[in-house]
Amino acid sequence: MSKIVRKTSKEIESMRSRGEIMTDSERVSHLSEESVERMAMDDPENFLKTDEDWAQAIIHRPGIRGPQKAPTKKSIAIRLSQDVVENFKSTGAGWQSRIDDALRMFLKEHPLKHG
Repeated sequence: MSKIVRKTSKEIESMRSRGEIMTDSERVSHLSEESVERMAMDDPENFLKTDEDWAQAIIHRPGIRGPQKAPTKKSIAIRLSQDVVENFKSTGAGWQSRIDDALRMFLKEHPLKHG
């Protein structure tokens, strides 16, 4: 078995552009499905070995948020001035949380009088 070699994404991109492959295809092409399964089961870093493991796995997808463990915010619809939204959006990811922070700061400095 060959050793694991770590590469940066730029190194991988460069290798691909030169037409280099990163798999020992000669060795892999001769393996049976049973051999591959056995290697996977013997791999100490493979923690998804059974159907039960896969059923309990949580797959994280970049840009897709899962459910909150303890919801602390309430989802609402609110109309804001276009320039306000554009200003907050231009600050990048987390812009809605920054609106929440700005409103929280305003309420701290200007407490509302409840009737």
